[in-house]
Amino acid sequence: MSVTTQVLHRSARAISVSEFYDAIKATCVPRFPWTRGTNDRGIGVAVSGGVDSMALVCLLSQLRRRHPDFKIVDNTIGKVYTVIVDHNLREGSSAEAEKVAAAIREKTKFTTRILKIQWFKDGIVRGDQNPNDLPNIEAVARYHRYRKIARSCQDLQLATLLLAHHEDDQYETVLMKLMAGHGYRGLGGIRASNDIPECYDMHGAYQSGFVDDQLRSSPFWNMTPRSKQHIEVKNTLLHGVSLAGIRSEFERGVRANIDFDFLEDYEGIARGTRRVPPLTPLPIEDGGIMIYRPLLHFSKDRLIATCLENDIPWFEDHTNADPTYTTRNTVRYMAKNFRLPVALQKPAILRLAERCRARTAREEAEAERLFSHFWIRDFETGVGTAVVQVRPFIFPRPTRRALSSPARLQRRREHYRHIAALMIRRLLRLVTPERDLPLVSNLENLVSLLFPDLNDPALFKIASPPKGYTICGVQFTPLMGPYPFRWLLSRAPYPSNQPRPESNFWGLSFRKRYDKHPREWRSNTWDQWKLWDGRYWCRLRVRLPCKPRVAPFEPEHLKPFREALKDDNERARLSAVLRRYAPAKVRWSLPAIYATQDLAEEGKLRLLALPTLGFQVPNLEKWLSWEFRYRKVEGKTLRACLPGETLGRREAMTKKKRGYWEPSRWGAISRRGRNIAKAEAPGSGWFKLDEVDEPDTFWSEGSARDEMEEGKGH
Repeated sequence: MSVTTQVLHRSARAISVSEFYDAIKATCVPRFPWTRGTNDRGIGVAVSGGVDSMALVCLLSQLRRRHPDFKIVDNTIGKVYTVIVDHNLREGSSAEAEKVAAAIREKTKFTTRILKIQWFKDGIVRGDQNPNDLPNIEAVARYHRYRKIARSCQDLQLATLLLAHHEDDQYETVLMKLMAGHGYRGLGGIRASNDIPECYDMHGAYQSGFVDDQLRSSPFWNMTPRSKQHIEVKNTLLHGVSLAGIRSEFERGVRANIDFDFLEDYEGIARGTRRVPPLTPLPIEDGGIMIYRPLLHFSKDRLIATCLENDIPWFEDHTNADPTYTTRNTVRYMAKNFRLPVALQKPAILRLAERCRARTAREEAEAERLFSHFWIRDFETGVGTAVVQVRPFIFPRPTRRALSSPARLQRRREHYRHIAALMIRRLLRLVTPERDLPLVSNLENLVSLLFPDLNDPALFKIASPPKGYTICGVQFTPLMGPYPFRWLLSRAPYPSNQPRPESNFWGLSFRKRYDKHPREWRSNTWDQWKLWDGRYWCRLRVRLPCKPRVAPFEPEHLKPFREALKDDNERARLSAVLRRYAPAKVRWSLPAIYATQDLAEEGKLRLLALPTLGFQVPNLEKWLSWEFRYRKVEGKTLRACLPGETLGRREAMTKKKRGYWEPSRWGAISRRGRNIAKAEAPGSGWFKLDEVDEPDTFWSEGSARDEMEEGKGH
């Protein structure tokens, strides 16, 4: 009887199409899964010519042949565009880019573009300077590479970009961060998907473009249900609901609530209160170019085997082998030529990164689950403010008596303080002008302010009123009462030692105005979108002989602008809107449109409009048009924003039964002091936000009254 000899194949095997299919399906999930329609965009692939990007192109070609209807994100795999960036940093780079493009066209038939960085022509470096001598050449090349790719994707109308980062890149990245001393949140390594970097001020590329897409006659992300779906929903409602029962319930509800609604409205009129007109909300942007990395779980050896098996050529950059060129090259050389400890070898580092990603995902999921402790009311995109209701934090009851020991309680308190900091980071995204959020460790003081239940009980004093707090460009102002459960989040005042944010636009050129009457002047086309103060996307269409400027609202311009309005009713409305939605220093962070040069006297600016509030000097619409949008807000945070209406006692008690607030939470408060529960309970003014107009109840410091009066006097 013969025994079969066992043969061990130690060489790496090529990546199969089925493996790549599963990797794409796990990484490139739909961005807007509720969209409908078949109007698809193409898919972009960034190709460097190395073995990793050439293997990615080869696998995409095989996947398209085997599954022509397969969808990557929201787009079919039918149209694939490859983008090659020539950094122009060494001799022969242009010829090498042409060879890479020729190989892609021959093997895959994909459309290919070559983008060349012009270091001298674009003004990146001076004429006598060598780009390779820059101390941060890697960061500068990365910045211009991504911006070139983003512009090309915008020309091709692409929203999906695939990169070929692989498992070895992940290992090198985590090892570099470990050497730099990062914590577990930084040791997760390269993410499988993220927004395109280095393009934060490019509209349509970074977290924007969705509103313009919906204004198209045939949008790529179609939100309109089809006629067949309309019929299905209609039939479901007709067969599952009794129309007679709905009619009778509606009639009973109208007869029951009409008297109470009338009394609530009459109560406000009898007190002599003036209803302030609501602000028109600005469109909130979304979309942009997303980067996906489907090869993160495949090693470089398998990518080499894939190219060898399919006869795909690749081109090695000799600078990648120079250990003195970049930090990554140094780490790569060290890992390849030296025997590292077991804890620093590739398997151990990859397992460490996986554990760090899993721990971060668990914490983010818990923070999302507990985000209901924030009730976001009156999120006004026009002024960039939000009123946040913070519910008391109640510890979950331990299941065992051993968990109630002091040491375990302290660890649980530290854990929930960390989760509260993650919730605050999500909250900061509503208002902050900053691109990068603060570290979790820098939010300890803010956690103590917003969640006093998580503090040490020996240090908790309910009688001491909290003061305002500023972090990451956001000012937290307590809305005062016996116990401040509400906070106003607004843009922090601009520091005096830093320049104010401004965006300049072109006016009507002299050539278009020469020898013509002003009535014959023709408006320019819409200018490019610009990001102002990290919060507002704005663009103008100008017919003026000057250069308009978007800058912060300044106090010295309020009185002349108020006098320039057309009548007293408009002036009264401006005062009411500023007092209600932008009191005190909040108004000085609003965007305003100024006139410069020809229309300004002695070099001074003239205020033309407050675009987000809807006020302008008379007849300005004939000479100037504008469009403002609020930057992207996370959908999960936006869905937590509750409507900011003023509720009466009857409606508040009805919402109590529907679960808008939990009696057990308020019961915990009443144990600390009956006056707190009485003052802040629903139905006794807790839901009303009109008191924001009064300085006594709005500000916690005495100097705020003077600031409010100063704002009224302009």
